[in-house]
Amino acid sequence: MRKLLFIVFVNLIFLSLNSTFSFSYEEEIKSLSAEMAENIAKAGKKSVAVVDFTDLQGNVTELGRFLAEEFSVALASSGKGFELVDRTHLKTIIKEHKLVDTGIIDPTTAKKLGQVAGVDALITGTITPLDNNIRILVKILDTTTAKVIGASKGNIVKTRAIEELLVKGIETVPALSSTTTNTPMTSLPKVLAKAEIRRYSYDFSLEARECKIIGQRINCTIAVINNSPKISDFRLYPRSESLLIDDFGNQYQPIQAGFLKQDRFTDSEDIPPGIPMNFYLQYGNVATTTKYVTVVVQIQGVGKAILRNISLSR
Repeated sequence: MRKLLFIVFVNLIFLSLNSTFSFSYEEEIKSLSAEMAENIAKAGKKSVAVVDFTDLQGNVTELGRFLAEEFSVALASSGKGFELVDRTHLKTIIKEHKLVDTGIIDPTTAKKLGQVAGVDALITGTITPLDNNIRILVKILDTTTAKVIGASKGNIVKTRAIEELLVKGIETVPALSSTTTNTPMTSLPKVLAKAEIRRYSYDFSLEARECKIIGQRINCTIAVINNSPKISDFRLYPRSESLLIDDFGNQYQPIQAGFLKQDRFTDSEDIPPGIPMNFYLQYGNVATTTKYVTVVVQIQGVGKAILRNISLSR
């Protein structure tokens, strides 16, 4: 009996330590983001964006994306009076304007990105493996002058989960050729789940086009199709009711949701008949082992549409 109790006690200690190490990065992110938020506020910057963190060669890993997402959320909740530009929107701008051919943001790119994205400052970061730790270096770039107006560094413990993200999805964005031509689509996007909802004069189809997990964040793209013969207003209401349910039965409310319009997400959009229009949902603090999710979308005046068993891409 004593031996059994001893084994249980040792296992509890192990689990406790493992949990502590697994989430030790959160305290470091919190500390670094608080310091950055103070510098941003002192510099009088009102609009800020966080780009993917890279290694010293400009390569992006899943760990770099994950830490940038965590940093973005921490800054958004700092309450220092500045706004965070959505990272999905930022990536779209970078791609559309062909601003970078690696993950590195140089002075010229910083200025251009500031102009087209309407941001006063950019947060960049590098990650470097060192024995049992990962060194994080974070900088604040003024997009008007491209000068560094703040910088800090810290370390996170190299746990198994951190190592898996570090080696996964390494990519260097290829240089864009001046002779590149647009290739027409030969097939429609894959539909991962579909739901239809009708009430009164409303008739919508919702198609899950993508749900991607990055660290503990899940980003979903949902296409809305208006099946009625006239333009119909599609409105998320209330936004918080558009839930994500993971394969463990846990429920999550969205961090961000809506149609991407100009520089912001909007909760409603006029949908022309027969034309798919995408809206986006982002959820946080989701278990990294999640493989399938169900998304429940609340539509004002119509009801709830349920998109079941969506497989996650990574």
